[in-house]
Amino acid sequence: MPSLPFFSAIKPTEKFIVCLWMIFCFLVLSYKLGEVPPYHADENFYVESSLSMIESGDYITPVYHEKKRFAKPILYYWMVVSSYEIFGISLSSARLPSVLFGVLSIGLVFLLGCRLFDNRVGLLSAFILPSIYLHFQISRWSTTDMALSFFVLLALYFFVLLFQTNFQKIIYIYLFYFSLGLGFMVKGPPAILIPGLTAFGFLVATKRKSWFVDMRIGRGFIILFILIVPWFAAMLGMHGDEFKNHIVGNEIKNRLVHETPFSFYYFGVLFRYQLPWSLFFLFAALKQFGFLGFPSNKEIKFTGRLNKWVGNISSHIKLLFKEGNESVLLCYIWILICLILFTLLRVEHSRYMLPSCAAVAILTAKLFAGIEKNREETGEFGFKFSIVITFIILLVSSLLTGIGVFIIDSIPTKLFVLPVLLFLGALSIAFSCRSGLSLVFPIALALTLTMASFSGDVLPYVSRYPMKKFAKHINQEKFNGPIAVYKLGSHRARLGILTGRMVVTLHSPYEMEEFLRTNQKVYLVIKESDWKKEFYATDLEIISKDQIGNITRMKPKGITSLFNKKELRKVLNSTETLYFMSNK
Repeated sequence: MPSLPFFSAIKPTEKFIVCLWMIFCFLVLSYKLGEVPPYHADENFYVESSLSMIESGDYITPVYHEKKRFAKPILYYWMVVSSYEIFGISLSSARLPSVLFGVLSIGLVFLLGCRLFDNRVGLLSAFILPSIYLHFQISRWSTTDMALSFFVLLALYFFVLLFQTNFQKIIYIYLFYFSLGLGFMVKGPPAILIPGLTAFGFLVATKRKSWFVDMRIGRGFIILFILIVPWFAAMLGMHGDEFKNHIVGNEIKNRLVHETPFSFYYFGVLFRYQLPWSLFFLFAALKQFGFLGFPSNKEIKFTGRLNKWVGNISSHIKLLFKEGNESVLLCYIWILICLILFTLLRVEHSRYMLPSCAAVAILTAKLFAGIEKNREETGEFGFKFSIVITFIILLVSSLLTGIGVFIIDSIPTKLFVLPVLLFLGALSIAFSCRSGLSLVFPIALALTLTMASFSGDVLPYVSRYPMKKFAKHINQEKFNGPIAVYKLGSHRARLGILTGRMVVTLHSPYEMEEFLRTNQKVYLVIKESDWKKEFYATDLEIISKDQIGNITRMKPKGITSLFNKKELRKVLNSTETLYFMSNK
């Protein structure tokens, strides 16, 4: 594993390029950040619970829908609260911590790539990482996942520094465990398990017999204890068995118990959510482990050729454990730990594989950096195949999105940018010299701009977000009275962050009656169906109304139907009406 003095071997131009790229990525990741309502239910948890902390003044116990939420530790809530306090209460503010961690991860993967291999690998890794769909997407979500991924990456960076200095610099030990502790306070055990098991697996694989002493486990335990225990002790003291039973039952037992003990779900996530880079990663992995090049000598019997091929694979795997290949070994152990760990969990979420993105980016960058040094590798079938498929993906996506913007009536002009960006990405591949940076940078640029356009322009156009309209009325009026939503739990947070006001959820006709029993002016958001069914005789007037989509998630089988104009309009028009009302 090569060792570089900190920053000294990195050229000023490379530092400048990475800094410029990070600034660019911050701009595209934060582009119209708050225009789309929460993508996932988990976003509502952090958006609303953090808002409730400000409203209640209780910064220790997260509360969601008036119920205590023990699912995750407290640190990410504090980050969102801090963002609210600094930048104001808004959905953009809630998502900003993830954007910052997504951008910081770019700089960190650059440094790690430099440490593990060389400056070129580091630079290419920095371009690849934010153009991975999974990384880009989660960087715009107000969830714990991007912060977790950052602290995993940070911990492994300090571990690499520790290994390269032969475990002599004690500061790296402290920083390693400090990163683990902060990560744990963001999302719990995965923050320790992923880098911890990766480091352990690597030390065992490299036959380092003194690893227990080298890693100063005792000191690490003290650091983790100081960072983790206080909040958990406070919660246990405040909530007793309620908190303990939730942690033991929901967060440990229920996540580990499987009805089906094994699936290849996360293997699929590793591939499809990191396209097109996963094509090149797969080629690099097959080449690294000797799977390519089945003997074609027909004079040898098939069984003989098969044995020779298996022997070649075996020799390549053994070579991986030899001195000088530690960097590659670490990255593959890192990915393998993520696959095994999350496969053992009961739940399946694509974002759980986010911590593996950095390792995939580094190994893919190593492939392209090697091709820059040896242009003959561009002629290998696997590499040419990956390029062709990437070209086809971008070209077909350009054509399909181009057709899409034409068949939708009254499409905003800015949405035409999306197919243009995809086409330019395909064009850059066709005219590139097929070497490292000249190929990686155009693809990365096209992908990041495309995803920014899709997230900031397309999704707001197709998303039903009536709370923006209602909040505008409230803000213009500078209304300070009571505001409520009826049986619209997730919309409570959205209306709250858009107005900066406390919004209550009403769950029953009785609660509605109590809410309206006042001489004050009040505002209410309710479904048309609920109002007509239960409250049509109530003395309320409709101030405004809008539609929300009643199809929450498109099923995979239904996606192809969207290319049919009639079916597409059916989905877009599959809505129900919300009333924004007030007492007279």
